[in-house]
Order: sequence, then C-alpha cells, then structure tokens
Amino acid sequence: MSEAVTGEELPQAPPDDAGPKLTTALSTSALAVLIAVVLGGLIMLVSGENPLTAYTAMIDGAFGSRFALGETLSRAAPLAIVGYGTAVALRSGLITIGAQGQVIAGAIGALLTAQFFDGAPSATAIPAAAIGGALFGMAWVLIPALLRARFHVNEILSTLLFTEFAALLIEYLLNNPLKPPTAITPQSDPYPDNGVLGLVLDGTRFHYGVLVAVVIGLAFAWWVHSDRGFAYDLYGENPALAQSLGISGNRVIINSLLISGATAGLVGWIQAAGLLQRVYVEIASDIGFFGLVVAFLGGATPGGVLVAALLFGALQSGGLAMQSSEGIPASLSDIIQALLLLGFSIRYAPQIVRLTRKVAANFTLIGKGRSRHP
Repeated sequence: MSEAVTGEELPQAPPDDAGPKLTTALSTSALAVLIAVVLGGLIMLVSGENPLTAYTAMIDGAFGSRFALGETLSRAAPLAIVGYGTAVALRSGLITIGAQGQVIAGAIGALLTAQFFDGAPSATAIPAAAIGGALFGMAWVLIPALLRARFHVNEILSTLLFTEFAALLIEYLLNNPLKPPTAITPQSDPYPDNGVLGLVLDGTRFHYGVLVAVVIGLAFAWWVHSDRGFAYDLYGENPALAQSLGISGNRVIINSLLISGATAGLVGWIQAAGLLQRVYVEIASDIGFFGLVVAFLGGATPGGVLVAALLFGALQSGGLAMQSSEGIPASLSDIIQALLLLGFSIRYAPQIVRLTRKVAANFTLIGKGRSRHP
C-alpha cells in the first residue's frame, strides 16, 4: 500500500484517565435525554396526551417483547451499515448523499444476481447476491468518485444527482421489465427462495441479514485503528500534508466513496433478500439519508454510529407502536423523536463540529488548488 503509513511512524496517544471521561460522557448523555424527554412530555401535555402512557408505549414498542426487539434491530441494522460506510467518507473529508441511490442499485443488483443463481445451492446464491448488491452499489458511486478525484466535482451534488437517477431507474424497471404480469403495483417477482435470508427469531422480522451489521461494524472498528485508516484520517484533516507524505489523494477519494457505495449496496441486498423478499420502488425508504445522519450523530466512530443507529431504530419502531396503541398523532410522535435526537446530538456536538470543519477545510483546500491550476 503506497499511501499507508507504517506502524512505527504512527504517533502514540498520551495516556489519560478514561474513568472521569466516561463518567462525564454518560452524565452529558443522560442530561441531554432527560431534557428532551421533559420537553416532549410538555408538548404531549399541551396536546392533551398522557406523557407517561405515551413513553411507556414507546419503550414497550421498541424493547418490550421479542417482536419489538426484532423490529428495532431490523430497522437499526441498515442504518448502521450505511452509517459505517458513510463514516469512512466523512473521516476522509467527503460527504456523500448518494447512499439512497446506492441502496436502490444494490437491491436491483442483488435481485438480478439471485435470479441468475436461481436453483443453485443457497451457500452459493446468498453470497453471490450479496456480492452483486455490493458491486452495484459501488458502480453507482464510481462516476461521482472519479469526477471528484479527477475534476474536483462536488461529491454532494453528483451523488445526489445519481440518487435521482436511481429512483427513476427502479421506477422504470418495476413498471416494465421486472414487473410480474399479474402485479397491479410496481414491484418485482418474489425473491428466489434459495437466496432468502431466514429469520433468527421466529415471529419477528429479525433476519440473518441483521448480523451483517455486526460484521461491518467490527471491520470498521479495525479499519479505524489500522495504518490505512490513519492515512485516510490524515488526508481528511490535512490533504496537503498527507500528499506530501506520499498518500495519494485520488486513491483516498475513490476508495472511500467506493466503500460507502459497497455498504449501501449491501443494505439493498439485505432489504430485498431479508426484510421484504421482493423489490419495491420504495425499498430504500429513507435509509440512505438517515444513514448520513447516523454517521454524523455518531461522530463517524464505531461506537457512536452503533448507538445512533440503535437510537433511530428504537425511535422508529417505538414511535409506530405508540401511535398504533395510544392513538397519538404521527406528527406528535415525529416531534418527540426529533427532540430525543436533538438531545443525543448535544452529546456528540464536538464530534459533529469537528467533522463539519474537516469537510469544509477540505473543500477550501481543493478550491485553492483549482485556482492555482486552472
């Protein structure tokens, strides 16, 4: 690896007292959540709802039963996977808003691959479909990555544009070549049986694809502490210094965006093969956009992304349960979720600010470079 920095050259962090820092972090998180819960309760009181009843229903809907826990995990896993991939780009000084389109591309790629391997053993069909989903996700971000690396085209705009392309593509495919003759609404044929991801817990939606989030999370944690991860972090902090040390900026840009595309493509496979077992127009839902928020909220760190994804998963499943069991309007449920997210964002505010400054500084340096070399 030409741009990697050897282990002997890595700076050693000075020892610190982890105990007080952990206590402070937990106290800050608890205070932020407490404030958000109180504000949400006041809003419910003004709206004529019982806060205690509503919060009990939300917690019960997120963790109160095997089905609730499975629902929370099945919603959190895709967000975590997208968040880990997006975090790689963020740490490299890049912001991709294309995960939504890459999830769609991954779902299409996984379906086509699974159909090609229909009839093959599951041990062959399942990994093949996963690879197909990841490759389609990477292919969908390849052009924005090359445009960013070679021509300094803003990756926010290009990836957002390709998300629109993906939405148009899946709408066309599910209304024409991939649509079954008997279907009324846009959808694909059922996912081939030999490629379906089974359930971990019967009676829930907790399927084996959720476990992919664990594997990706461990891989991301390893990457963060590896020489390559250090090199990408260095480029994100100071591109000029990184390039002076032999780190290829083009390689960092392309690789980090391709990694984010691969993880989003895997989510498309998980949604198609595990959760829905079919491809729909709305298969990506808002996973791609929420995944970016998860990466920011988690400070692009392994533990932070995991906590943020679980928070979102619990709020989504608990909010729906609160609405269905207590009849609380969806708009009020959304307000409560936003307040809780705001509370956690206060906890991770320093990391979010640092990431934002890193990306802004990267854009500034790129602009200066272009002005010198028209």
